[in-house]
Amino acid sequence: MKESRLSRFRKWFANTFVFFGPGLLLAITAAGEAGITEAIEIGAHFGLALLWVVIITLLFKYAFTNGIARYTLATGQTIFDVLPKLPGPKNWGPVLVIVSYCLEMFAIGAMVLFAATFLDYLIPGVFSIFLLSITLLVAALALLRTHIYHKFEQIMAVIVLVMGISMIIVLSAFPFTFEMITSGLIPNIPTGSETAILAILGVVGSGLNLMLYSVWLKEKTDKKELEGEGCYVRNEAFFKKFIKSVNFDIALGFLIVALVTFGFMCLGYAGFAVSFMPHGAELNLNILITQVLYLFSSIPYGTYLFLLFVAVIFFGSVVVGIDARAKALTRVVISMRENAGKTKIKSGRVYQFFIWLFVAIILLSIGINQPMAVIRTSAVLCALLFGVFGFILIYVNTRLPEYARASRLWMLVIGIGSVLSVYVALLIEGSFLEFGLPLFESVLVCSVIFYIFCRTKTFERMASGTSNIVDKFWVIFIFGIISVYGTYSGITIAGEYGSYILNFRDLGAMVAGVLGGPVVGFFAALIGGLYRLSVGGVTAVPCFLATLAAGVLAGCAIRSWKGRFTMRRAVYIAAVVELLHLLVIFPIYVLATGSMTFVMIQDVIVTTLLPMTIVNAAGLMIFAHFSQKFPLLESGLKKMTPKSIAAEIRSLISHEEDAK
Repeated sequence: MKESRLSRFRKWFANTFVFFGPGLLLAITAAGEAGITEAIEIGAHFGLALLWVVIITLLFKYAFTNGIARYTLATGQTIFDVLPKLPGPKNWGPVLVIVSYCLEMFAIGAMVLFAATFLDYLIPGVFSIFLLSITLLVAALALLRTHIYHKFEQIMAVIVLVMGISMIIVLSAFPFTFEMITSGLIPNIPTGSETAILAILGVVGSGLNLMLYSVWLKEKTDKKELEGEGCYVRNEAFFKKFIKSVNFDIALGFLIVALVTFGFMCLGYAGFAVSFMPHGAELNLNILITQVLYLFSSIPYGTYLFLLFVAVIFFGSVVVGIDARAKALTRVVISMRENAGKTKIKSGRVYQFFIWLFVAIILLSIGINQPMAVIRTSAVLCALLFGVFGFILIYVNTRLPEYARASRLWMLVIGIGSVLSVYVALLIEGSFLEFGLPLFESVLVCSVIFYIFCRTKTFERMASGTSNIVDKFWVIFIFGIISVYGTYSGITIAGEYGSYILNFRDLGAMVAGVLGGPVVGFFAALIGGLYRLSVGGVTAVPCFLATLAAGVLAGCAIRSWKGRFTMRRAVYIAAVVELLHLLVIFPIYVLATGSMTFVMIQDVIVTTLLPMTIVNAAGLMIFAHFSQKFPLLESGLKKMTPKSIAAEIRSLISHEEDAK
């Protein structure tokens, strides 16, 4: 009997929408922040002239997500399971993704602020935005404990549909011609649009949260295996059965991103057209909201629906973003322990640890209270790592069964896109190219000293634990002078609140700490710190304190690691030291003294965090490489107690020989 058209349609629909859902979650989490922070402003300034950039960006990110999906579908594992198995330094992939997702929590905190701001417009004057933000965060945590937030797939799908229809109604009153739209598809760079183009490439379609698609897809495939008749086998037949559905789901998700971005660009253009602001004027969040609300007031209850729906979308993105990232990093930690042959750890405990770590970062982001700047800054930082993961994906693709591998065209797109992603991130951030590279040149000068020192008898005695007081004084002197050089060769940046120095002063203190422990590290840091105090400036005192902390922390770290110092651990030390310096010691001091405002602090952090972290980490990695002929620094085996530290200090001060 011939199959009816209705039966064929039902079969096509069932096969096509097998994995419908992950792509929708991907679209909602990717479209909102880009629409608010970039698309409206870009539309206001340039209309639809940069639409071609949006299309190119989404094509690359579609290919990226497709590669992730291929791995999960072919192996039954998430992309995070493969990270501990990457060639190179041990566990560098897992560490990279953990750092990336922790940084992205700053953007999640900004999204909480967005949701609170829209609710404040909806119910003005009832609560402060800060209180609303905390309430939303508590509600998100409560919702995560119930495990019913998965219903957000359906809720947010309806909201997106209603918002799309409302947007079409609003924009229908404006003359968006076919020629205007098609002209935006022709590559063209309007005057002054360079930064906007870079922002689109870096932000639209999102960054490393695309990797979360792997988590959602695994949940869907596992569910299909449980619900299916018999047991699915991860083979070529299984892959071919579902790859079309997965590709359709991803394509649908990015189509939604494209439409939402296009809609926000149109809203920005239309809002600017009806306002009295001069062309090119800077837009802040309140101005953007006011313009959009004016447009939606043309339909009944339009302003209320827009405010409510956007708040719900942002809230849903926060809940899904926290949960998915916590699940992903839980899987990463468990995989790391399994590969290391360590005892199993309960996934629930790891999951809860990351949840509360994320909450702490989100609270810090809320306290900064600059959501648009925070989202752009975090997106830029993560875009650097996004490019790295593009190359990881190319490597992963070569390890798949032949039937699951992507084409050469896919590899070309990913390769070009990954290089472009790193380049764009550096151009958007700007400070690394402007300040980081000159600093790195000075670090290379220090690397020559590292190379020579690591071939001296003093280094051998320090590494083997047979050093005398003279050796320790040489270490303090040499690396104290390097710390001074880090300030002397630094770049002075003048601001309205005074000047500050972008430098690598902490490098000398950290190397001394690694070689001689916290006491030697402290005295080397004291030399560099006192020189920084003599230079003066509004940041002199927190920089002095941070340098001391660098020497002591490096010494404590090497003791806790039993003297084992690797390039990976060099990155850990440098990252922790610079984050402590710029995100804790510096802001606490200047806020306590009232010498800077939040905006000023943010300006300093944005300018200095990336270049100083990269340069100090690179310098410490160079030292770790030169010292590899001593895989175990035996001096680190000595037990560190208050009594032993006091004895070390006395021996240095009194010039007495160390007790053997």
